[in-house]
Amino acid sequence: MSEIVTTTYTSEFIAQVKEYAVLGLYPIQIAERMGLSGSERTRFLFDINSKHHPLRSAYLIARSHWEEDMDAALTTLATAGDVDALELASKVEWRKGIESIKSELFDL
Repeated sequence: MSEIVTTTYTSEFIAQVKEYAVLGLYPIQIAERMGLSGSERTRFLFDINSKHHPLRSAYLIARSHWEEDMDAALTTLATAGDVDALELASKVEWRKGIESIKSELFDL
């Protein structure tokens, strides 16, 4: 039986990943910005997409901050009467509902 090897990342590496996540970047974009290549890139992408890896948890938490900031900015603009922001806020809420249903039904 093969054992799954867990990669341990430095706190500096994780901090850099979090900084990119707060900017709204996806894992593949983060790998590009960090100059990862070959097996290092493959391992990073595997880990950041592995459900129980600490790197994924750190990424998702930081990414949620970006989403909260975007929601706050949209709400501010919509409240100020920006029709486009109001429409976009409505679409974002609809999309969140779809993502929630997908998560419940398919564990995605």
